[in-house]
Amino acid sequence: MSSKTKRLFFGILLVLAGGVFLLQQIFSIPVGSLFIALMFAAGGAIFLYVLIQDHQKWWAAIPGFTLLGLGVLIASGELFPKFSNLFGGSIFLGFIALSFLVVLLLNPGQWWPVIPCGVLATLAVIAGMHGNGWAQGSLFFLGVGATFGLISFLPSGKKEKWVWIPGGICLGLGVLIMVTSGAMVDSLLGWIWALGFMAVGAYLVIRSMKK
Repeated sequence: MSSKTKRLFFGILLVLAGGVFLLQQIFSIPVGSLFIALMFAAGGAIFLYVLIQDHQKWWAAIPGFTLLGLGVLIASGELFPKFSNLFGGSIFLGFIALSFLVVLLLNPGQWWPVIPCGVLATLAVIAGMHGNGWAQGSLFFLGVGATFGLISFLPSGKKEKWVWIPGGICLGLGVLIMVTSGAMVDSLLGWIWALGFMAVGAYLVIRSMKK
């Protein structure tokens, strides 16, 4: 990082810090948590700057988005406490999932980032759900199963036939929990699920009869 870039970065950081203190004066918001959030976000920005400068340093995306997500989480907890209580976990896990998505995009020849990205994205959705625990458990297995299945559709993962073993098991468990728990009774998802099963089954029957 050149001296000019350092001055630019610290200049922006000082402007943001001044903005945080200004919020305290205008809205009487305690500045402590916001300042800590700003420090985490600034740390994340440094790693992301390294990544932008050199895409070969893909590893910087992981700490970059993680620190940035932590900063957003702390700031939202101070500014929007009700929203943060409901979706704070989803925000933080979503940022980490995003980091592995960036790693995947920068390394199209690698399939491994799909697994942490998919699992964390699934957990982010579950963290934002506040209801039936059976539905959350089912969604977890469905998300993990779909994550493994997705690997086989990537150019770098077409040869990885083993992914359908854990993927199929997780998808089967997800379907089993969803159907047997009654979590979809009297819900739109329940209708979609039932009609989807019927459509796929009818397609297979018609296709076999034509052959």
